[in-house]
Amino acid sequence: MLPNLKLSFWQNAIGDVYRFSLEERIFNTMCIFAFFAMLVEAPYNYAVNLKELAWLCCVCMVFIVGLYYLSRVKRRSLLCIMIFCLACNLAFVFCYFYNSGILGPNILLFALSFFIIITIIPKKQYVFWVPFNMLIVLGVLVVELYFPHLAPNLYLNNTVRTIDFGVTYVVSATLIFFSISYMRKNYDHERASVEERNHAIEVQNEEILLQKRELEYLNQEKDRLLSIVAHDVRMPLSSIQGYLELLNSVGLEEGEKHFIEGQLLEITRDTSEMLMNLLSWSRTQMMGATVQLKSLDVNDALKNWLKIEKSIADKKGIRLNVLTAGQLNVMADHDMLHLVIRNLVSNAIKFTPIGGEIVVSTRYRDAEGLIIISDNGIGISADKQESLFQLKASATYGTNNEKGIGLGLLLCKEFTEQQQGKIWFESKLEKGSVFYVSFKLDGF
Repeated sequence: MLPNLKLSFWQNAIGDVYRFSLEERIFNTMCIFAFFAMLVEAPYNYAVNLKELAWLCCVCMVFIVGLYYLSRVKRRSLLCIMIFCLACNLAFVFCYFYNSGILGPNILLFALSFFIIITIIPKKQYVFWVPFNMLIVLGVLVVELYFPHLAPNLYLNNTVRTIDFGVTYVVSATLIFFSISYMRKNYDHERASVEERNHAIEVQNEEILLQKRELEYLNQEKDRLLSIVAHDVRMPLSSIQGYLELLNSVGLEEGEKHFIEGQLLEITRDTSEMLMNLLSWSRTQMMGATVQLKSLDVNDALKNWLKIEKSIADKKGIRLNVLTAGQLNVMADHDMLHLVIRNLVSNAIKFTPIGGEIVVSTRYRDAEGLIIISDNGIGISADKQESLFQLKASATYGTNNEKGIGLGLLLCKEFTEQQQGKIWFESKLEKGSVFYVSFKLDGF
């Protein structure tokens, strides 16, 4: 907590990284460091009898506070930087001639001035300030060479001189250390930000590419789906038309009529189921599904829902048993769950041979109610199990050549999950399949 408060205070003092440029933040930092450096130098200079320098440090502190305010609050950083650079050089010229010239630590101060200036000024101003600083240094050296009396030696003894050099070095090194540390920190921060943005862009591009591929795949599957539907709708219509033309032109015996009518009924039933699934899926894709979860007695509903499927199973010679007892109230949408169960049972009938058995049962499992549809049909091969609940438009044929397009199970998965339920299966080739559908119990 405390480090975060310190970090927040420091960021507020120098300026937010998203609102202030790097040069502005470095200048504000320099102002803070320079203020504390003058705060140390003022009493020290006074103690070693350099009173004029002590007062100059006090004036510099006020001057620095004014520049900081103008930069941080008024956002006039460029003007402040120019004033600071000019004042810094003039102040160090005064210090040079007042504080013993070449015999004092003033060259260190000019080097510090040079470092500060190239740190805070924009790159395009290097062409002016770098030569300016060098000319100032060379100028004061030449002036002292020819007019040595302008820079008298004010040190009382070598001890005072040594201490002055030591203090000046420590202050200069401290300023340089904190300045470089701050710049490296900002460099690392901005590099990390760039890397993070680049990574985010790469992830976004990958997601867009995956979405594009998925859309292309879905469009291909939809085109394929429509092609199959067009063919499968045309086929029963052609069969009905052919049968009616046959009745008009040729007299058929009752046995032949009954056989053809039975075939037409099977074809029409398969086509009707396919169209219902297609319409349900298309509606959810275009308009979204409206789910109304209500308490539903599954055991009671199954008895009503499976009457038609039981009749179809009987005609195919398959036993369809519904094993339920008592009440099993789950939270589900009546129409959606009806479609799910109808599709699962129809699939079981389709892929179970004559003489087979299908069992629809229910049971409790913790806070869920399970609906189980098991059969002893042909099962599902391993290569088809992975894509069973996906849009894979392809014609499939049951044990009695019942035709489908693989859309029913996709609907089962989507509708089950929209009701906050789960669906899964177990299957072994030539031994049958078991499909499980679970929903939350009423009250949980």
